[in-house]
Amino acid sequence: PYGVQPIVKNTQGDSEFDLFIVHTNDVHGRIVEGEDGSAGYSKLSSLMDMVRAITDNILLLDAGDTFHGTNLANMFEGQSVAEIMDLVGYDAMVPGNHDFNYGADRLEEIASWAEDNASYRILAANVTDEDGYNVFQIYQVYDFNGFKVCVLGLTTPDTKTKSHPKNTEGLDFISDEVVESAQYAIDLANELFDYVIVLGHLGVVPDGESGITSTYVCENLDGIDLFVDGHSHTVMDGGEMVNGTLIVSTGQYMNNVGVVQIHVKDGEGEITDAFLVPAEDIMNPADSEFFASLGVKEIPSDPEVDQYIAEKTEELNAVLDTVVANIPMDLNGERAYVRTRKTNLAKLITDAMTAESGADFTIMNGGGIRASIAAGPVTLGDINNVLPFTNTITVCEITPSDIYAALEHGYSMLPEQNGAFSQTDLRIVYSASAPAGERIKRVYLGD
Repeated sequence: PYGVQPIVKNTQGDSEFDLFIVHTNDVHGRIVEGEDGSAGYSKLSSLMDMVRAITDNILLLDAGDTFHGTNLANMFEGQSVAEIMDLVGYDAMVPGNHDFNYGADRLEEIASWAEDNASYRILAANVTDEDGYNVFQIYQVYDFNGFKVCVLGLTTPDTKTKSHPKNTEGLDFISDEVVESAQYAIDLANELFDYVIVLGHLGVVPDGESGITSTYVCENLDGIDLFVDGHSHTVMDGGEMVNGTLIVSTGQYMNNVGVVQIHVKDGEGEITDAFLVPAEDIMNPADSEFFASLGVKEIPSDPEVDQYIAEKTEELNAVLDTVVANIPMDLNGERAYVRTRKTNLAKLITDAMTAESGADFTIMNGGGIRASIAAGPVTLGDINNVLPFTNTITVCEITPSDIYAALEHGYSMLPEQNGAFSQTDLRIVYSASAPAGERIKRVYLGD
């Protein structure tokens, strides 16, 4: 269907073999080894070369939020990551909400580039335009000795609010047609192919208005053999079985690499193992029990990937090393803090937005603050790490009741971390123990 031709991965003709699904998710541009605990694409590339030297029965998949998140990704609008993924040899990825941060048109450009130039495909079955047509390739089939594996992409419907709304204007992520044909699509995939994998950026924790999670999809759709998930940054060592479907996820930032082993015999596939390989093991295999059992003492960096990263880093540093300020104290932008309470960095940002815009006050989501700044010189790169998203300040008129409603929404999930938490230069009196929707007691503007 849709003219998709199988990509042949192995032609040896074996009727019994092991198939390995290697997967990552929510890397968020952590390209370099050690960056927020990342194994780094260079070491991953070498590891994959070692595995491919042993078997061709392997798929490398990414579950989204990949092209955005660090200077080395953002300053090239995701192209740097897209080209590194090709060097590593990825087979498919699904767009995450943050992959739309440069705008849907830019993401479509990357998808077209990948189709024409790269080893992988960008898949999303549920993203449609104003006329109801699919924006991205829906699925791809991979042929292993005649055993056909269908990989189908799903992007979170909450992308409409998890990325700037202008980035997805004219797109629908959960149209009636998509919902009504979902089970039919899975049934058709099972009829035509031998194994069905959903590559999804949905997460297992509902954090948006849609309420759509990987668990929800698996509970309501029959016939999915494996769900490779992202979005909620959930570490799922061994995965979770839901309605006959194994859901797997690695966490974030390539802190782990996931592996699912499928034993194939006479056209039937059965999952025999699912596990995570920690980044620490990949960076230091000599100290790893896992790699010791395989006789691997060293995983070198990939020279080709290293050279590419060095070239792009040199281009980047020419711009971002410019010092623009000096500060006397650390500014706190840590995830656990900016998603639950005010911090000195959040106050600086909201004060600056109010001053720049001429508005009476500012409300922004705490999840938009992505890093801290240490005392001392501050560069453009530091600022871009803190506020990496290509957002714009919008000034609007708002009623007091709407202010309360916005703040109630931001404070609704306390004490849990929530990217929607309201960072503001308003002064707020609230009760975290009150029911959600009744937490904001007083709001002060100025004095």
